Amino acid sequence: MEKFPLFENRPLPPPPHWKKVLGVGLIVMGLVVGTGELIMWPHLVTKYGLGILWAAFLGISFQYFINQEVARQALATGESFFTASTRVLKWLAPLWFVSAFILYIWPGWAGALGTTLSELFGFGNHFVWAWLSLALVLILTFSGKIAYAILEKTLKIIIPAFFILLLIVSFLNLKLFHFKEAFLGLINFGWVPENIDFSIFLAAIVFAGAGGLLNLCVSLWYRDKQTGMGRYVGQITNPITGHPAAVSVKGYVFETNAENLKKWKHWMKLVKIDQGIIFWFLGLITIILISLNAYAVLTPKGLVPEGLNVAVAQAHIFGDQWGIWGFKIFLLMTFLMLFSTMWAVIDAFTRIISDILYVNSQTGPFKKYLSGFKNISLHHFYYGLIMILVIIQAILIPFNAPLSYLTISAVLGGLAMAIYIPILLYINNRRLAKPLRPGWITNIFLFLAFIFYLVLSIQILIN
Repeated sequence: MEKFPLFENRPLPPPPHWKKVLGVGLIVMGLVVGTGELIMWPHLVTKYGLGILWAAFLGISFQYFINQEVARQALATGESFFTASTRVLKWLAPLWFVSAFILYIWPGWAGALGTTLSELFGFGNHFVWAWLSLALVLILTFSGKIAYAILEKTLKIIIPAFFILLLIVSFLNLKLFHFKEAFLGLINFGWVPENIDFSIFLAAIVFAGAGGLLNLCVSLWYRDKQTGMGRYVGQITNPITGHPAAVSVKGYVFETNAENLKKWKHWMKLVKIDQGIIFWFLGLITIILISLNAYAVLTPKGLVPEGLNVAVAQAHIFGDQWGIWGFKIFLLMTFLMLFSTMWAVIDAFTRIISDILYVNSQTGPFKKYLSGFKNISLHHFYYGLIMILVIIQAILIPFNAPLSYLTISAVLGGLAMAIYIPILLYINNRRLAKPLRPGWITNIFLFLAFIFYLVLSIQILIN
């Protein structure tokens, strides 16, 4: 049985200016702001009150530590988590492959975008708007030379625009007592309303952040951003407009001498800023503000809408209060939220599948089974698969409601998290050199996250 190649020893590249490193946190922030925050948390707070916000705080806090540790492994070796975990147990490669399809093949975000745009413009079939949204993803993706760069640059426009609109809406709508109630809800740890649907509860917690395999894609985004030892691996480049170079399937390590360890601490400091300030802090603020706005406008009217109607109902109420501009602003904000999430999910799915197929067709225990893919570059895998995924999602759009797709994705994502967290703990505490391993506080939070997602997943299976 062929094994993965041994790690090659190279010097750890020096970290550049912080502005060149930050960015992955913004992409994961794009995953935070869509759907779970737009649909599930507003639904929960209008139905059960702000006392449930502690679960959102816990969910996004757990995911901060997950993202940090996935980044640690990627920066230390240049390998994706999907390859690193397959070194531990070979059957994890097909598990991640199948899981990615089950989790992210569903067009829930596209369907939600179709409904939003038909409301925003006041004409057109929502299926047509959903298909146009998917087409826009392809147009933007193929317009850039480097897949990661065009995603980051576009989200650097979309996310701040969304956040400014959210602040405007919140300024018009919220009072001081709303924030006091939200704070009490954030520290109301352990309170679970009676008769709550645990599948929706788990889905909302999973979506309080990226969730599922999307957290693991952090390793691929940091690698494509050329951070740490990922500098030696290469990037996914558009075979039409760029100049694709070979992408290594080999991992890299560095000597843990004083000079390299000084650079390593700087790299990890930048990761903690990227994930701590952009992903965790801004993500939590987003969840709170969106939930507060839903609570402020819907609860006094006794409304508990389901699915995307949560957003649409809020838009109409804002229209009643602030006229057509209030209506349009809220729907425009909704569009920016959903589109950033949809594109990031499509990109993540495509990266995961491309990485697994490319690496395992070149080396490792599954090489003989994937020999037919050996001559396909990672670049062609990515750009070909993203077109296939968009076509599949376009076909699936008419068959179900967006919320059904998103609940399936989130619940299965929670199960996946209960599986991969202990594997991540093992890799970072046993496979990395001792000076590069996480501290005891991080390990405790990861262990607590594992127990939390495991218990909730078991509860859902029992029910």
